[in-house]
Amino acid sequence: MIQNDFSTNNNENQQNQEPETTQSEQEIQEFENTQPEPENQEYQLDDMGQRNRYADIMNKRKTKIPKPIKIGITLLVIGGLVAGGVYMVNRTRQPVESEQSEIAFAERGMLETYIEGDGSIAARKQVELGKDLKGKVTEVAVQPGQNVKAGDLLFSVDPAETKNEIENAKKDLMETQRAIDEAASAVNAAQKNVSELTTTAPFSGKFIPQSVAEGETVKTYRNGDEISGGTVLGTMVDDTVMRLPLYFSYAYVDSISKGAAANVSIPASMSQISGWVESVEPVEKISSSGTRLFKVVIAMNNPGTLTSGMVASAEIPSSNGSIMPAESGKLEYSREETVAVKQSGEITSIGTLDYYRFTAGSVLVRQKNDELVSAVETAQRTLANQQQAMAEKQKNIQTLEAQVANANVTSPIDGVVLKMDTAVDAELVGGNAPCVVADMSSLVVNAQISMNDINSVAAGQPAVITLHTGAEDMSLTGTVESVALQANENTGNGSMPTYTAVIVLDPLPENVSVSMGYYVSYKITTASVDDCVTIPAKALVNTAEGTAVFAKPMEGQTFENTMPIPEGTEGVPEGFELVLVEVGLSDTTSVQIISGIDEGTEVFMAGPQDMYEQFDSNAVMIG
Repeated sequence: MIQNDFSTNNNENQQNQEPETTQSEQEIQEFENTQPEPENQEYQLDDMGQRNRYADIMNKRKTKIPKPIKIGITLLVIGGLVAGGVYMVNRTRQPVESEQSEIAFAERGMLETYIEGDGSIAARKQVELGKDLKGKVTEVAVQPGQNVKAGDLLFSVDPAETKNEIENAKKDLMETQRAIDEAASAVNAAQKNVSELTTTAPFSGKFIPQSVAEGETVKTYRNGDEISGGTVLGTMVDDTVMRLPLYFSYAYVDSISKGAAANVSIPASMSQISGWVESVEPVEKISSSGTRLFKVVIAMNNPGTLTSGMVASAEIPSSNGSIMPAESGKLEYSREETVAVKQSGEITSIGTLDYYRFTAGSVLVRQKNDELVSAVETAQRTLANQQQAMAEKQKNIQTLEAQVANANVTSPIDGVVLKMDTAVDAELVGGNAPCVVADMSSLVVNAQISMNDINSVAAGQPAVITLHTGAEDMSLTGTVESVALQANENTGNGSMPTYTAVIVLDPLPENVSVSMGYYVSYKITTASVDDCVTIPAKALVNTAEGTAVFAKPMEGQTFENTMPIPEGTEGVPEGFELVLVEVGLSDTTSVQIISGIDEGTEVFMAGPQDMYEQFDSNAVMIG
């Protein structure tokens, strides 16, 4: 329409205008108007041979612009005007379209999160056979790819070499046993030495210090003193019962019996004490007068005034009168034992010993000796090492005996022979398994999970496995069966730790087979919601009161949890309110809205993402 109107006006103007004057004609006309009339017309005529510098202009043929070119120029001008108008219109409309691109609607749909990575296919059950066998292979019964049943023969080995190893191992085991016995004796001896650093009362009684020569001082020991092994501390005596050995003539041997009463006389105290015959010993002692004597031991309770060495005598009443000994005797303690420290060392504990009474086992002296303690530790380590060596050698013998018993290697499971890396007359040296059998009825993927994702993976989650075959990728399905709690040992060199999750594959489609160790990629769905309200994640706003969105209420709708928009917030379209929402599951682009806004609500995505600094925490909630 614009082009048509403009063409009509142009035609009318061309009819009313004078004929067009060219640029050359205008220049000539201006020149003539500025020049004076020539005074001598003849001079000019006679001088025709001289060229007039304006002759070319004056005599130039007048040209006119063709009408089609004029129309083209006019159209170009019109096009420029139209383009300018369109630009101005687009510029005017751009904020509107930009604003529309920043608006989204809450939609209902499905939301899920997942992690991706790589892994490898393996059989759920796979066994390596013959790894430690040694000897010449005598038979190979199967080949790779062959199906076998549990108990089927796979291959056989001559166990002669292994039998020789067993004989040598048993001899070595006997030597180790002897070493263990010696080490155990050394431990017992060392422990006994340490125990002897504590000196105790051998029985209940009184401790009497060591007797010394007249004029010498009894040695007194204190804590911190060094004392040598064998040093006598004193004597422990039981003085509650005293004994009196006496000798009687054999003429009375039949008149004195054990248990008979006796009266003991103590000349030093001029006292008599009742006693009894403790024993009758038929020894033969000859007196100075030539009389044969036998020994009788009289025992008596000590009233507290008797001590060893006192001279005493006794009479034994009988039916024929009192029987007297051939000579007097001296009192003895009923029990007496010398107390000495058995080991050298520093005294760490000692009390008052002289004439104190102690019960059996009471500590008299404690010592310390670091060398003796260290000797115990050394002996114990030696014994432990020998015992560990013994256990290892016994285990080795058991392994060798099992190899001899299993020289005919059979399959422990139903499955497929994946590997048979040996042949008849081949020598096996141990270390590598020549045969591998796997149960191919159940396959798994050992998925490597990064440390950042491991906490989101759990048993029971569905997974999609992609086989990259080269020509066309193939998808399989499976379920996470287990997740390792410890990082893989091969993680290192500064890389992030990885964990292994086992994905059990669903049964493979017909005519589909995979190789063990085949690398695949996985996608584990960690969470999903089938029917929920979602909005773009970039529409969320963090506020001091919680997560919110800028939302526009639909006609007749009122939001329950709105909050004031802080002053100075720019760019939020008119009619939008700041609404608190409860969010649920989210992925990289979308987030689930549990409450706050409904399906179909408009949300603004270009607002400020964090309003903690702008929001007035004292503002009153509206709603």
